Amino acid sequence: MDNDIKNAHGGEEMKNQERGEVTAETVNITQGGARTVQGTHVTLRQAGAQSITADNLVIRQGGVVKARADQLEMLQGGVGFAQTQTANLTASQAGAILSEGDVTMEQSGAQVLLARGDVTMNQSGAVAMIAGNVKTENSGTVFLLAREVEGPVNTAFGPRESVIFGAVAGAVAGLVLLLAKLSKRE
Repeated sequence: MDNDIKNAHGGEEMKNQERGEVTAETVNITQGGARTVQGTHVTLRQAGAQSITADNLVIRQGGVVKARADQLEMLQGGVGFAQTQTANLTASQAGAILSEGDVTMEQSGAQVLLARGDVTMNQSGAVAMIAGNVKTENSGTVFLLAREVEGPVNTAFGPRESVIFGAVAGAVAGLVLLLAKLSKRE
């Protein structure tokens, strides 16, 4: 058996290597990478993947471009796009998170965060966030839309400012498109 790959109980463990497609019930990738990973329990440690589909996904000092998981746990990791039921980020970054449930962020950031459940943020931030309820401590957002907010949150745009910003941005975009269309006629 290869020292870098260990198959046991339907699982696959990888160290210091790159793989194309990996499918197993339990997948552990350490200091390596894979293009596509599918499994029930997937763990990345100092590793990366292009696409992961899992019930439980744990990322420790690693990253993934696109993740689909029921439960996502990230520590010092990064994800481009994540679709999940629940997410727990610690010292991590995300491009976009779509969550059906709750999201917890500790010293983390997200460009876009959409959650049907509650969002708890501690020393974290998001550019745009839409959530049911938001509980914050020392956190900030640029755009925030929520039913209820508990705790101080530094927002650049609240609901009223977001509507005004959207109306002005829409008017400017419409004017630019109109001018572009008129310039094509000439």
